[in-house]
Amino acid sequence: MLTKRFVLVFLAFLCTLTVLSAAADVQYIFPDSNTRKLTWEEVEAWNNEALNIGFNEIWARHGYVFKSGGACDRWFSQQEWYHPITSGTNEKNVLPKASKLEWENYHLIKDVMAYKRSYELQNEGKKLPMPPQSFDLLSGFQYVELKTEQKFPVYSAPSASSWRGANGKASVSTNGRIYAYGQENNWLMIMYETDASSNAVRVGWINLAELKGKASLPGAVRFDNIRMTLDQTVFVTDDPVGQTPMTTLNAGTQVTWLSTFYSNYHIWDYIEFNLNGQRARGFVMSGYLQTEEPINEEEQNG
Repeated sequence: MLTKRFVLVFLAFLCTLTVLSAAADVQYIFPDSNTRKLTWEEVEAWNNEALNIGFNEIWARHGYVFKSGGACDRWFSQQEWYHPITSGTNEKNVLPKASKLEWENYHLIKDVMAYKRSYELQNEGKKLPMPPQSFDLLSGFQYVELKTEQKFPVYSAPSASSWRGANGKASVSTNGRIYAYGQENNWLMIMYETDASSNAVRVGWINLAELKGKASLPGAVRFDNIRMTLDQTVFVTDDPVGQTPMTTLNAGTQVTWLSTFYSNYHIWDYIEFNLNGQRARGFVMSGYLQTEEPINEEEQNG
């Protein structure tokens, strides 16, 4: 049984690697707007949200500094080619660097945006691509665009009484990139970067009742909830990239297996367990769990 399960997990892992490696990060809306005259047709093919990024690419190439936490700041700060000029002013250091061709493309994009607004077509066309992430994203998570200037406490499980990382102070700001997996009881499972220098991330849950502004979010998720026992002592983490441990669980510890997640380099089992008397969820390396029995709905909710 264990061998069969391992084969199935490994095959799914290979499929995930294929999908992830095939998805290239999109760096530009108009990659050559600094060297070629754009056409009305190719500009019109994008919606206005993407075009806002498109014409600001012209200035970003020259190091323009955007409003902190705004859409452009969040987008361009994730681009490897973007190097903001922090000394002086944008008007002095950036605008004079733009060529005549770049100014023409800038005005063309602005004209197309105004045309679309006048005919209520601003949402027509290709959408803004998902910004590139700098960390190894788990399978099933997708970028979500949330209203900025919000900050949420992050819990390891969908409950305000569950264990909370960072010495009970784990939180996330919507000014940064947030990726979501799904909802459970009006809580959203998210993944976000906590420290770029050490490749640290956190996977946890935020309360949707506190969310302001409309957002397109993934739907409800239902985990498998199967009792399992650890056959070795392992560390548990809410950071499946930097692998900062939450705790260590001894061999023989009973946990609830929820699901399996894949990254480019690892297979993780997502489990629920007790941590210092609190409900907690985290990840262990796949292959260390032995099946016990499913937990029925009545027992789970009881």
